[in-house]
Amino acid sequence: MFESLISSLQQLVQQFSQQFSQPLSLSMVVLLLIVGVLFGLINTIAGGGSVLTLPALMLIGLEPHAANATNRVGGAIQTLSAAFGFWKRGAFKGQSLGFLIFYALLGGILGPWLSLQLSQKSMGWVIQGCLILIALFTLFAPKSLFEDPPPPKRSLFAQHLGAFLVSLYGGFLQAGIGLVSLYYLRFVCGYDLVKGTAVKAVYLCALTLPTLIVFMWYGQVRWGAGILLAIGGLLGAAIGVRLSLSSSGQQVIRKALPITAIMMIIGLILRSV
Repeated sequence: MFESLISSLQQLVQQFSQQFSQPLSLSMVVLLLIVGVLFGLINTIAGGGSVLTLPALMLIGLEPHAANATNRVGGAIQTLSAAFGFWKRGAFKGQSLGFLIFYALLGGILGPWLSLQLSQKSMGWVIQGCLILIALFTLFAPKSLFEDPPPPKRSLFAQHLGAFLVSLYGGFLQAGIGLVSLYYLRFVCGYDLVKGTAVKAVYLCALTLPTLIVFMWYGQVRWGAGILLAIGGLLGAAIGVRLSLSSSGQQVIRKALPITAIMMIIGLILRSV
């Protein structure tokens, strides 16, 4: 059993090395860095940046499964950083996060596995359909999502069912999971905006890390593209912190995000016709 585990780890390291050396042209590098900056900027202010990164990965030629997997690299780094930041500030004291983390881990394993059961063509159409829905949700998200006080929490059954469904979706397809999870935490669990944002960080961290590991196990992550997006994302997040102080800047980005995403989705559809 121990030798089998060592052999599996060696195969995982070998896959990592092969995928890191994935050739990328200069135009691809520039595109990924720009989209990465937008991803970090948008996620810092409003959430939903994955509706740009996922089609960008497919536009540079990644197959749908590889794009879906590679899209988790930047997300894993950002959620880990955010969760650590909130933890240092004591944002989780007195919060009962056990059932949320349980469903996050469950969805982080089942979701990617389910996505890999689809053919590349079917997954491509699923991605495009979900991206359109998320872009529309971003455009028409209720103002109450970012305003307090939240409505009263729902029943315990609704909280558990919602956690399972949101986690399963987040493991299956990351696009828009920040907005979807915030909507769940506020309108089902009754968190105010400050606590909901903090809880969302640790929840998404618990969801994204096992998802990335599952995709790594199946050899779907393209590390060259993923790390470029992550680098751009860190720069975009730094810019987003400054812009978040301006309400006008937030409004412009929240409106521009779905429009830009729909344009990229149209490009994907035309490319696949």
